[in-house]
Amino acid sequence: MTSIFLGLGAALAWGTSDFLGGRFTARLPVFTVSLASHIAATLLLAATVLLLRPEIGREALLWGLTAGLATSFGGMALYQGLSLGESAVVAPLSACGAVLPVAAVLLTGESPGNVALAGMAFAFAGIILVSLPPEGRLFPTGHHLRPVLLGLAAALAFGLFFLLIGRASSSDGDALVAVLAARFGASLSTAAIGRAARGLRWPGAAGALRLGSIGVVDTAANLAFALATSRGNVAVASVLGSLYPVQTLLLARLFTGERFTARRLAGAGFALAGVAVIAAS
Repeated sequence: MTSIFLGLGAALAWGTSDFLGGRFTARLPVFTVSLASHIAATLLLAATVLLLRPEIGREALLWGLTAGLATSFGGMALYQGLSLGESAVVAPLSACGAVLPVAAVLLTGESPGNVALAGMAFAFAGIILVSLPPEGRLFPTGHHLRPVLLGLAAALAFGLFFLLIGRASSSDGDALVAVLAARFGASLSTAAIGRAARGLRWPGAAGALRLGSIGVVDTAANLAFALATSRGNVAVASVLGSLYPVQTLLLARLFTGERFTARRLAGAGFALAGVAVIAAS
């Protein structure tokens, strides 16, 4: 029962951090929001590593730093997409990153199993539904596809992150070091890209603390999920954790008044069902 509550807690925290990231990005450059989040998470994880003192492996560091590049791009795409007010499109699509590891198995000639393939089919059906224009509205220029593309970009980046972190994590200690390295790498890459694009802006001390809350909540989600997988059924924890877009949608409806069409909700449902099935396979 503890693992179930922890899995749900992880989903609530992930969904909340995504919602906050989208809200802040509506007012500030996405580079600023992402960098503050990554720095806060890096500091928390560094403190955890110093406390637990796990063995630091070279491969965990290298693969983790590489994974940081992926999560940097994924986070920025997600926040930018959510800032457009299309949570029912962006949030479920970003969760479809779980499809990429299954696709990687297919490319190696192995069979991921019928359950995982069924999950992919549900996810793709959801992608198609949310990619269509809302009922009663026409977008001859294709502007309605912008949140779709940002959501898919986030999914691709997060899928790469899963693959790279999987290569780095051969033990619990390696996993912690790899995630810390990923956050540090994400901080460096976000700062470099933001500086090159002249998109960084200092939000002030109070603003920096508010933005840092995104990283704090996200790190809490990671910790809750890690505890859930270590204390109970991994498949159950994965399914519960994969439901984080539901929290993002609820917060968007409650606090921003965002309205969801029936087609968008159906697409979100299919996408989330596909992710849950893949996580359970």
